Amino acid sequence: MADTVWVVRHGQRQDSVDPSWQDHADRVHDPPLTDLGRWAAWRTGRRFVEAGIHLDAVYASPFLRTAETAEEICRETGNDALLEPGLGEHRNAEWFDADPETVPQEHLAEWFDPITLDHDSYLVPEFPESHEAAMTRAGNVARQIAADTDGSLLLVGHGLTVGGVVDGLVGSADGVDAPLCGVTRLDRNRGNWELAFSGDTTHLDV
Repeated sequence: MADTVWVVRHGQRQDSVDPSWQDHADRVHDPPLTDLGRWAAWRTGRRFVEAGIHLDAVYASPFLRTAETAEEICRETGNDALLEPGLGEHRNAEWFDADPETVPQEHLAEWFDPITLDHDSYLVPEFPESHEAAMTRAGNVARQIAADTDGSLLLVGHGLTVGGVVDGLVGSADGVDAPLCGVTRLDRNRGNWELAFSGDTTHLDV
């Protein structure tokens, strides 16, 4: 079982700075990172390297922005990244009319060298889902991945992912913060998970 779980939210997404995104996007709910978002993701990877942190496994939500964030991190750490739909965005009916269309995983693996497809999904989210159901889903998946991983584990996802993972492991989302490219750490102590810190962005203060 994992001893440490790191959780990172994706970087800045293109549609957050481009008001015309939906007018020209192929997949309106699956934007890429901005240049700033990719830089922040790269800095997150550098944080792990500069701190001498070894990651034994990396899992990422299969949305484009999270795949790109994982790519930037893994290019620095030297890890492969596995795509896990159970870490994906909240299927909120107030945001989406249907299950959001994303880039096929095969294309993500072709575009981004660190991403590999050697993984059977733990869970595929259903549309629609309540916030509570999304939190539970992310937490359940985090527990399964942690149980199947030895050492240090990184999960790359969304704001919902951060809260769901912490709630699923610790039993509460109290103290959770999920800024873009914020880093959250959980440690296993005598069989119980404890939240060390959440949403730290000091690596971006350069």
